[in-house]
This record gives sequence, structure tokens and C-alpha cells, in this order.
Amino acid sequence: MTDTSFFYKEFMSALHNKISNRGAFANAISDMLVIDKDAAYRRIRGEVSFSFSEMCIIAKHLGISLDQIAAIDTIFKKPSQINLNRYYNPTEVDYKMFSGYVDLLKTISEEPNSMIMESGNMLPYALYYNYDYLTQYAFFKWNLSSSYARAIPFHEIHVSDRLRNIQKEGCRYVKNFNSTLFVWDSLIFQYFVTNVKYYATVKLINTEDLSLIKNDLLLFIDNLEMLTIKGHFEETGKEISIYLSDTHFDTNYAIIKSKNLAISIFKVFLLNSSISFDSEVFDETCAWIYSMQKTSTLISVSGEKLRTTFFEKQRQIINTL
Repeated sequence: MTDTSFFYKEFMSALHNKISNRGAFANAISDMLVIDKDAAYRRIRGEVSFSFSEMCIIAKHLGISLDQIAAIDTIFKKPSQINLNRYYNPTEVDYKMFSGYVDLLKTISEEPNSMIMESGNMLPYALYYNYDYLTQYAFFKWNLSSSYARAIPFHEIHVSDRLRNIQKEGCRYVKNFNSTLFVWDSLIFQYFVTNVKYYATVKLINTEDLSLIKNDLLLFIDNLEMLTIKGHFEETGKEISIYLSDTHFDTNYAIIKSKNLAISIFKVFLLNSSISFDSEVFDETCAWIYSMQKTSTLISVSGEKLRTTFFEKQRQIINTL
């Protein structure tokens, strides 16, 4: 398990090595983070910790390697970090990590040319965390397998208001990115429905809850179809492109990019993720996503016939629940 206090101390040490003069230190921090000097001094004195997104911005500006700070010391390794958040009875540390990720999204979304790309066979949580029963279902599935939790029926799953507010805030910031691109396995809804049916068969999802999931899924499909017709988020006007692949995917890849950051994200354990800041890993991740895009058809704005056929078929699949 990563010792985050050690990581933070090493970051502060690297920061002091880059800027040794205390006066210049405060001015530099203030300029890079666009905060006043009092706020900068509070961070320098340790009264307030730098957030993860602030650390990333500073590292980018000063040429500090977060990977090296994490004690990755061989050219044969490509650094990454797995975030193991607890979604069942989350601790304060988990809430801090959830909020930290949302803070990172907020920071990046405010930059020009910010971009998200994702390919895979799982519905992106950035789109369906706004739907209560789909979110509850995701937590239910995570709960069945995680060592941090125990298997309980769907109706016993509780998602705290605090966590739901954090998730919905993250969804809002995603819509502020300059461009968003998704490349999906064409069977993405079939996989989802097949799993739901299984859990209903073994009585982990009762009839009433099955109907709630189905209704949420149909509402999601309706809103998704409108999103693909317009090709942008109605709230922000920011562009979204959705592709359907003619091949099937084994892994879910994602990248987040801005002027100051380039992050590769790999979904693990359903709701968790492995994150890398390594530039070579980022380039390789982009290459895989672009490769999948080449075998796919754009259904947002263009591809009207395929789009109409696709959504009609998905509704038929969902109505089998």
C-alpha cells in the first residue's frame, strides 16, 4: 500500500529544491495556482495541504516527476497507482480521495483544449452516475466481489447522500471538458442486461427493484439518444462524440488531457482504477483508443440510420428485463 504521507513529504522536498527562496516560493505558488499569497503561505507552512490537482499543476510547471517521487527507479517499469476506494461504508480517507478526483476534474475542465477519451465495454460512470438506480446497481456489483464489503441483495445497498453529491458534481465537471469521446463495444447494453438478469434469477434483485433498474436504463437510453443527435452536452454546449465498434473489447481504457496534465486510466475491480502519469503509457493508451476508433462508426450527429437502429435494438434488449 502506498504511504501517502511519504509521497507528500517527498513532493514538498522536491518543491523546495526547485525554489529555495521563501519569498520567491510564495510568489511562484500564488502564480501557478492562481491563489492569493496568504493561501500560498498557508500551504508552504503546512497549515493547508496541496490538493492532488494542485500538486499536478505545480509538478508540470516546475518539471517535478511525480513518478520518480513515487520511488519508481527503473526504466523497465512504467509507474501506475491503483486507487482502491471503499464504496461500502467509505471512510474519511475514501471521501477525501473521491473529492480529490472531482477537484482534479474541475481543475482540468477549466483549461482550454481539455479532453476525455474512453473506450470499452462498460457504460461510463461519468454519464450514468446521475441515475440513482444505475448507480446503486454499480455499487451492488462492486459489493458482491470486494474484500472490503459483503454480498447483500440490491435493496440493502445504500449510497450516502454525501457520496452521491460528490459523484454528481464530478458528472457536471465532465460536461465542461472541451471535448469528450467514447468508443463502445456494440454489445455494451447487452452485457449490462445479461448481468442484471442473472442477479434477478438468483434472487439478489427482486421484481420491484428490477423494474426500477429497467426504468432508469430506459431513461438513460432516451437521454443518450438525444445527446448523440445533438453531439454536445446541452448544459455546456461542449462536444461529445460516441462511436460504436465493429469489434469487441476486453479492456476499458481512458485518458484525460489538458495543457498541464496527461493521465492514463484503466478500470479495475469495476469501480476502481489504475492511473498513470507516464508519458509513454499515455501515448500507448491513446494509440489503443485510436485503433479501436478506426474499427468503429460515429453515431453522434452523423450515422443517423445506424444510430436509429442501434437505439431501437437497445430498447428491445432492455425491455426483456
